[in-house]
Amino acid sequence: MKGLNDYLQDFVPLSYSLSFSDIGEDYSGLSGKSAEDFGSGKPYITYVSIYANNFVEDDCCGKVSVKRDEKQNVVQKGDMLFTLSSETPEEVCYGAVYSGNSTETYLNSFCFGIRNTEGKVFSPYMAYFFNSNRFRREVYPLAQGSTRFNLQKSDFLQKHFSYPSLIPQHYSLTLFISA
Repeated sequence: MKGLNDYLQDFVPLSYSLSFSDIGEDYSGLSGKSAEDFGSGKPYITYVSIYANNFVEDDCCGKVSVKRDEKQNVVQKGDMLFTLSSETPEEVCYGAVYSGNSTETYLNSFCFGIRNTEGKVFSPYMAYFFNSNRFRREVYPLAQGSTRFNLQKSDFLQKHFSYPSLIPQHYSLTLFISA
């Protein structure tokens, strides 16, 4: 699958360049949580779920206690989710798309999301784009650190990536799924 994904990324003509700040609004994961808050409560998307999947479903969640008056960001279907840190620079900024249907799901604190508010990209296509060699090569230089590597989120949000137009995004995804 990864080889086919890379082939499609290289085969489809790139029509325009956008930064993630052009695509939508970013939001952070859970904040102000302690170890006692985890294990029961509302679903939250784990770091490993993003790292290991192109798409994150509702069954890929842990549980976290969130109080009624607590201000936390809720993940929505189609949101693009990313990891912020890793032990190696090659593994920083893994991405997935939330394809679940829960109305109240949260995001791990070591992650962030981007809501596709502008409709300039097709979120399901992006799930495969995030795991292409081209994308991985472009985010690798944004990792900083020595023993633990962190993504420079502001640099990532402003960095321009090349994409095919929306119709080829839909078409290439259809080819990818049927292969």
